[in-house]
Amino acid sequence: MSQKKVVVIGGGPGGYVAAIRAAQLGAGVTLIEKDRIGGTCLNRGCIPTKALLADAKLLRSLKRSPVFHHLLPDNLDPLESMMERKRKVVQEMVKGVELLLESQRITIKRGQADLLGPNKVVFRNQEGAQETIDADGIILAPGSRTKTLPHLAPDGDRIITSDEVLEIRKVPREIVIVGGGYIGAEFATLFSTLGSKVTIVEILENILPGLEGELVRNLRRVFEKDGVKIYTQSSIEEIHSQEEGLKLVLKTPQGVVEVTAEKLLLSVGRAPHLNLDFSKAGVEVSPSGIKVNRRMETTSNHIYAIGDATGGLLLAHVASEEGIIAAENLMGMDRPMENGQIPTCIFTYPEIASIGLSEKEGRAKGEIRVGRFPFRSNPKALVSEETEGLIKVVADRGTDEILGIHIIGPDASTLIAVASTMIRQRAKAGEFSRLIQVHPTLPEALKEAVLDIDGRAIHLPRPLRGLK
Repeated sequence: MSQKKVVVIGGGPGGYVAAIRAAQLGAGVTLIEKDRIGGTCLNRGCIPTKALLADAKLLRSLKRSPVFHHLLPDNLDPLESMMERKRKVVQEMVKGVELLLESQRITIKRGQADLLGPNKVVFRNQEGAQETIDADGIILAPGSRTKTLPHLAPDGDRIITSDEVLEIRKVPREIVIVGGGYIGAEFATLFSTLGSKVTIVEILENILPGLEGELVRNLRRVFEKDGVKIYTQSSIEEIHSQEEGLKLVLKTPQGVVEVTAEKLLLSVGRAPHLNLDFSKAGVEVSPSGIKVNRRMETTSNHIYAIGDATGGLLLAHVASEEGIIAAENLMGMDRPMENGQIPTCIFTYPEIASIGLSEKEGRAKGEIRVGRFPFRSNPKALVSEETEGLIKVVADRGTDEILGIHIIGPDASTLIAVASTMIRQRAKAGEFSRLIQVHPTLPEALKEAVLDIDGRAIHLPRPLRGLK
């Protein structure tokens, strides 16, 4: 039997994972990427942002350390060094992914791809030469692009997007962030730590819409304590250039407010990249993305689509899992994308992680019980000087099944892995509370939050239990 030929368009965390999985299953794979392997996530999104945030976290710890804070010079400006380390991290990871692809004998083509039919792709390299590639199966992973607003066009200087902000050379004196989603919140953490005067303007009722409300309230409290100004249900009505930046006129529930900014960062979300000739291949699309079923199949035989371009959850780990599912189904397996809960992480200070039903969603479905445990009562958080936040657990009153776990605090992005396993296995609160956790560790706080569902948390003074 001849080797199946697979073409993957897009080398982001969905596309390159799909290419590797298809190669593992015996396909001859060609991966086409117009820019850099790793896509937005690796080059202009997740990885560079988290590299900067990791340095910011260390800087914050040093600033607040009762032992080392006096060692920091008053004129410290670490941005150039942070940007250089960020570049090295990205380069190392891109090279690592390229080596993985080469080890699987995947052909990498750099240039522009388009669809000629359900089994044909046209490729144009960076010099303009054109080639037609036949394929037994095609996986589309074109990713997404940054959204903009009609009256706030980026100019790459004073008005910038998340792409340009990752290359700035100087910490802005004031920065206004339009959009209070996870990208805006992470940049608020970064620039606040670096000493910028940060203002968030969000048109919705609160920042981080859709997240467990208690986590949002805790983050707002920390932000405001750090000097971050937050205007919700607000919008920019006017924008005027000044000698050293911009003057913005905001419409807020409290009335008209004027704000100055050296930089204005647009962080209003991302939209699917839909610039392929889908009609030639019979692939149905809408403004919200490429239409797919749970097997990641499009409306055209032999063509699959994954990641941000399908308009679902715009998360790298979701795109990667969809890539695996698409590759397996293309290669003759039968595996649908499961409807299970997907963890979300936001790398602010403190970190936020969440999976499952919120308290509000749980109450809408039936009777629930809620447990909470603050990190200020956890020994590991105390010795690490990271006592902000809490863990909140939502459980079904009748079945004792854990329905949701929501964390704001140290290493929330690591703790959510345990929480995800609990939700996946439909763990009972009573069962988990009997597991022994190592001392002193942060998972002890998770166990205490589960114990608090029944009022049995060991390290909560009795009056605090009344907060439930």
